[in-house]
Amino acid sequence: MSLLNTTTRYGNATILLHWLSALLIVAVYSCIELRELYPKGSDPREAFKTWHFMLGLSLFLVSVPRVALALRQQTPLISPTPPLWQERIAKLVRQLFYALLLLMPLLGWS
Repeated sequence: MSLLNTTTRYGNATILLHWLSALLIVAVYSCIELRELYPKGSDPREAFKTWHFMLGLSLFLVSVPRVALALRQQTPLISPTPPLWQERIAKLVRQLFYALLLLMPLLGWS
């Protein structure tokens, strides 16, 4: 297994950052939803809010190297090759997703 992507497989670094991002997204969302279970001004509600902020910052810090790796590396080829329009849409969605990974924590910070 390789640390970086090849033409046939995603590398371990990309896989690790992918799953870490996924777990952090679930945790950030869960914290902000779970805080609604407690009355306003209560300590558990404030704790969930703080965890939401800290996990969001962690997601941003994980997203920066993830996007840097995505820009630097090739993506594995799909077999059989999809039509050109599907490849273009997939690339656009991937770019939008990476933009959201970086922008959402920044927008929440402001």
